[in-house]
Amino acid sequence: MPDYATNNAHMFYLICGSLAERTELIAYLKAQGIYAVFHYLSLHKSPFNQGRHDGRELPWSDLYTDCLVRLPFYYELTEHEVDRVVDVIKTFYSKR
Repeated sequence: MPDYATNNAHMFYLICGSLAERTELIAYLKAQGIYAVFHYLSLHKSPFNQGRHDGRELPWSDLYTDCLVRLPFYYELTEHEVDRVVDVIKTFYSKR
């Protein structure tokens, strides 16, 4: 982490290269009994902001909507379970 930044560590995530990759990864993890989800919705496209956004394209925001995967994270997650999640993700990418 850069010296100028902070992290509240409220989630751990990966940024995939595409929506298709994210979809495949989530399905692969689920088949292994690991439940990861997409998490991020561009606020300018959210139902709350309909009619409030000025219409500008926000490509970086949309990229994260399509590519971010939230990994399992909860207080009872053991170190062994974390290692397993990492190993399954490594296996997924080694097969691509």
